[in-house]
Amino acid sequence: MSYSPHDLFENRKQFQLERLILFSDAVFAIAITLLVIEIRVPVVPQDGNTGKYLADALVLKIHEYFGFVLSFVVIGQFWTNHHKLFGYVNNYNGKLLWLNLHLLFWIVLVPFTSGLNSHYGNLSIVWQVYSINLFMISMSIYFLYRYIGNAKNHLSDLSLDALTRKYSLYRSMATSLIFLSGALIVLIPGDIAFWIARFIYLLIFLIITLINKRFRRAVKKQQHRHLA
Repeated sequence: MSYSPHDLFENRKQFQLERLILFSDAVFAIAITLLVIEIRVPVVPQDGNTGKYLADALVLKIHEYFGFVLSFVVIGQFWTNHHKLFGYVNNYNGKLLWLNLHLLFWIVLVPFTSGLNSHYGNLSIVWQVYSINLFMISMSIYFLYRYIGNAKNHLSDLSLDALTRKYSLYRSMATSLIFLSGALIVLIPGDIAFWIARFIYLLIFLIITLINKRFRRAVKKQQHRHLA
């Protein structure tokens, strides 16, 4: 079987795009795995009360479990967004590679900032560092959506779907602003601001749900217009 130069170029381009995606998946997988390494196995005396010592030591690590679960969910959600986004991509260029590396740079920092938060989460500066890390990841996703969805770059089918592109950008920006709010609110003195800064992340689920509902309604309206 013979191949034309065009076929060879297309196959090579697809191979290079798959390398980009596989490399990204590996970085996400390593980052999410490193989270659990921060949870050390307790060392307790080996005697008749070992069980009690171990139970007490495990209870003292509750803040580490919470930090692990939070960061696991966050990285998992970012990977899901990355996976969906690159499902539209059918081409690549140098700028896309660097924008993707910019995202991965902030992803690999999460085990470190999550570890800080697990051990020193009572300090406002630590929560601020952690929140800024997540804010930068979310903004990196936003920049990727903007660049990949721009028809001038000839990178994806997303550029042909204005509605999906619009609401994807809304979701990324809304998430970014909530993470940024966590970093800013914690600067306000007082216990109320301390707890608001930590629980404000829960707004992400509410806001994303509302945006998704608006998106589905917009899609239905668009479909009705096409049928009319």
